[in-house]
Amino acid sequence: MIDKILGSCIRSIPSKEKVLYLTFDDGPHEHCTTKVLNLLAQHRAQATFFLVAAALQKHLAVGRSIVSHGHHIGNHSLDHKYHHFFLNDRFLMKWVRSAQDVIEQSLQVQTIGFRSPLGIRTPHLGIALRKLKYPLIHWNQRFFDTQRGLPRKAIENRVSHFRSGDILLLHDTHTKHHQSFFEGLELLLINAQQAGFSFKAIPNNLVNNTDKLPIS
Repeated sequence: MIDKILGSCIRSIPSKEKVLYLTFDDGPHEHCTTKVLNLLAQHRAQATFFLVAAALQKHLAVGRSIVSHGHHIGNHSLDHKYHHFFLNDRFLMKWVRSAQDVIEQSLQVQTIGFRSPLGIRTPHLGIALRKLKYPLIHWNQRFFDTQRGLPRKAIENRVSHFRSGDILLLHDTHTKHHQSFFEGLELLLINAQQAGFSFKAIPNNLVNNTDKLPIS
């Protein structure tokens, strides 16, 4: 019923493999994103970065580094401002599409879909994305890392609850809780891989296959 009002939203991606989809929001960040990339490379983990177009224009070299490492790119809006959600679907179409154009033209890649700032969903956003045939991709596992970093207990308690196809939400813009975040991220990668999971980027063909995915 809620999807009829707000539109569909992908929160997990079924897989026969034991795979997790790690995602990072709000970047690229000049320093934090680079450290995330190095850590992912050390553990041979792929991820998806949902970029803010305005941040990408400031840190284009970092955005290109994300792509060169083989990760996938999502659209996290033009400017990460929330007042846009109170406007109509015509404006939201322009807002989403403008960000898509900036990101794709800057990095020469296809974005895998849109993730709304703060995970906000509105009827007008749902209409806009449906007209654009552009999937809304959120998550079903989050850690509130911007508020507390990634404490060891939070990671150790969560890994046993992971299921194949889960989409994990983190952020690559840390200045506060910096040490906790990177220690926790490494522990997450190690513990999940020891539990038999691999980390992959969200497929870039969701635009054409959203009807085959569960939505919520």
